[in-house]
Amino acid sequence: MAISNGTSILVGSIIYIVLGVVACFGFNIYVTKKTKNPHDVAENRTITLVSVTIATFCTWLMWIVAYMAQMNPLITPEWESHQPKEEN
Repeated sequence: MAISNGTSILVGSIIYIVLGVVACFGFNIYVTKKTKNPHDVAENRTITLVSVTIATFCTWLMWIVAYMAQMNPLITPEWESHQPKEEN
């Protein structure tokens, strides 16, 4: 059973959102544990959240562009002549 185009884009986007949220929490915990200076924890959390959010958005954007490009592929270019037709 195939999923329609709109539904598959929605499902894929939801998957990226879930992965982004999980990655934010996971990296946030990791950075908090690995930061040696307690005064740097807040700054490192902010940098981590921004970096993971941007990375998740960029990978989603690349996926959505590649997916949508395959919806209506251009197999061979169709050349159109813009010259007026000659009447004999």
